[in-house]
Amino acid sequence: MHVADVAKLICHILPLPFDERNKLAMSVSEIGLLHDIGKAATGFQEMVRNKSRWGHRHEILSAAVAAKIAPHLKVEELLAIVTHHKSIPQKSEGTTFEDCLPDNELPFIRPNVFDEMIAEIVNKKEYFFDLLNTLNDKGPYKWHIDNLDFCFKDIGVLKHYWLRRQTNGQKDKTTIDQRRHASLLRGLLITADHIASAHQFNIPKIPIQKDYEAIIHQHELKGQHILPFQQRCADTKGDTILKAPTGSGKTAAILLWAAKNQAENGRLFYVLPHTASINAMHQRLQKIYGKHTVGVLHHKNAAYLFRLFENDYSSTDAAKMAQTISGLARELYHPIRVTTPHQILRVALRGRGWELGLAEFPNACFVFDEIHAFEPLLVGLTLATIKWLKSIGAKVLFASATLPSFLENILKEEVGIPDLNIISPIPEYKDDKEVLDKIRHNVEIRPGNLLLNIETIITEIKNSGKTALIVCNHVATSQKVFEILRKEFNDTRLLHARFNAEDRFEIESVIQSENPPKILVATQAVEVSLDLDYDCGYIEPAPADALGQRLGRINRKGSRYKPAQVVIFEEPSAKKRENPLYLPYDEEVTQETIRLLRQVSLLTEQQLTDIVNKIYGDGYKRDSKDDYEKGLTNQMIAKFDENIIAGTHKDWIEDVIEGTDGQIEVLPYELEEEFRKLKEEKRYLEASQLLVPIRLSQKFAILKKRVLRYNREIDEWIIDRSYSNKKGLDLTGQIENIL
Repeated sequence: MHVADVAKLICHILPLPFDERNKLAMSVSEIGLLHDIGKAATGFQEMVRNKSRWGHRHEILSAAVAAKIAPHLKVEELLAIVTHHKSIPQKSEGTTFEDCLPDNELPFIRPNVFDEMIAEIVNKKEYFFDLLNTLNDKGPYKWHIDNLDFCFKDIGVLKHYWLRRQTNGQKDKTTIDQRRHASLLRGLLITADHIASAHQFNIPKIPIQKDYEAIIHQHELKGQHILPFQQRCADTKGDTILKAPTGSGKTAAILLWAAKNQAENGRLFYVLPHTASINAMHQRLQKIYGKHTVGVLHHKNAAYLFRLFENDYSSTDAAKMAQTISGLARELYHPIRVTTPHQILRVALRGRGWELGLAEFPNACFVFDEIHAFEPLLVGLTLATIKWLKSIGAKVLFASATLPSFLENILKEEVGIPDLNIISPIPEYKDDKEVLDKIRHNVEIRPGNLLLNIETIITEIKNSGKTALIVCNHVATSQKVFEILRKEFNDTRLLHARFNAEDRFEIESVIQSENPPKILVATQAVEVSLDLDYDCGYIEPAPADALGQRLGRINRKGSRYKPAQVVIFEEPSAKKRENPLYLPYDEEVTQETIRLLRQVSLLTEQQLTDIVNKIYGDGYKRDSKDDYEKGLTNQMIAKFDENIIAGTHKDWIEDVIEGTDGQIEVLPYELEEEFRKLKEEKRYLEASQLLVPIRLSQKFAILKKRVLRYNREIDEWIIDRSYSNKKGLDLTGQIENIL
């Protein structure tokens, strides 16, 4: 199947009026036929045969030929052809950038170079005519082939200012509508090219989500009747805030809202802050909508997909499939995507591939789940982006188990959400009241810290025979606790952020299986949407919203015959050293949380929400408020349309919002030999999964200890610290304050 055929398929499922879809299908399919015609040049053909370097851009030739034989093509269509691989030149004559077209090959800059390129087509006239006639048969289009004189002097109506970013360039000489349309065409042509190259021709249809309500009931409600707050979501049109406890059926309510608000050909973007929760939701939604319908998009999606496939395919086939499908997640392919907020911001901030948002974001439904976990800057950027999304018809739902009142008020005010669309369980309804009044936890505030009380914890677990979740604030603490507990309990596992991707995937699979370990020791990594349900818990101190996430992994459904016993210690176990004792949390907020929790024992969801509201008071303070305002008032987003320059993207966006959160990856010295072997066998995806993430600040501290070295041969940082698949990377004596 040709790019032109893919172009027709994707244009016909765009969330646009019927006539507009048809026009785009005709336009993009025609330029799809012509976009690579410049590859007929003798130099390009020799490059393919001999694997030598040609040194010219075929897309410039393609655009010149297209303009000559199809003079009806508009300037926006020609720009899409000429920029389908490279951006428009970065600066004036004489400067070439890797991702940009070389300006010295353009006819209005260096005509002599352009003429030399054209001569390479003239030398192959017969072949060229045959190729054009073959392509024209797919139309037929009104191409001027028979009387072609091969006199190419320009790129038709594509004038020089369309290829200029500076003064007297595209922004000064064209309209916003022209630039937006040119960007849309470019995005559609590029994605059609990528999908065709991946040989993925069965493009998933847009699911009519109303048709899936019965399956949602089956998978999410599991035969139970719908709750009143879930029914309100199912009946609510427009932007919405949903507040519901963990384990109460929040996901079902979200999907029913999406079904109610879906427009014709409307897509669904489910946004979560952490890759672990994204991976879990991806598999959850696939069971409802189908494997090909739901895609997953984050900076580690290829590694995750590889682990998903490796049990059913050879490692070579699994790697190929993972690379292909991870790439398709960035294309106009999956109608439902589970993703990080950064991938939505990529469009608003015009990172690489931003043009695709013009095709798939209009009239889409966006779910921002766990928005309380977003950093203040990310909240501001997200709200700025949502304002733009609303201008193109998108609908938004915010969901949270513990949403502070100040953040709820911000969302209402900035997005314009009416009070009727603030949904939560209501005490007046019996079933909702049961959700609110359900007491899942009996909380005890215990003096001292977790490590000093470890013998008592062991005795209590042995006497009760219950499964237990132990949550620590730091990796180093969790490793110490794990080493002690594994000697007492064979069935003990450890989860934190300092495992490599291969081992972490295995750990998450085991702890979410039908036979989870009796004892799980974890850090904040457990706070993300992992489907866990332990009998009792021992937890280090943290702010109320973080504690709410931890508590959600203990007696998750509230189905046990009595509330689960949860011990929260007054003090952290970490040593003070150079950093404040309570990091990564605010000391004042954490201590106030502990003070308020002392006043309750049997903890309801409403009491937890009240504590969250008390500790955060009026909202963001000091630096956090500045970060939020900085994001909210971002001028690149606020003036999105007027700042569009077709055929460009912002390179620095990749580093700013890729989602690595100030991390680098290191290779434990014990895994170096295996890493080298995998790379020698060209199993690059598997090799990358041996790397362990650490924070940048931690890297600099470790460098001082001379246990981290850069290996130029394999292009990786090697760390001389112990690593095991049970304990992770052990940085004993180093920096402790990471997740």
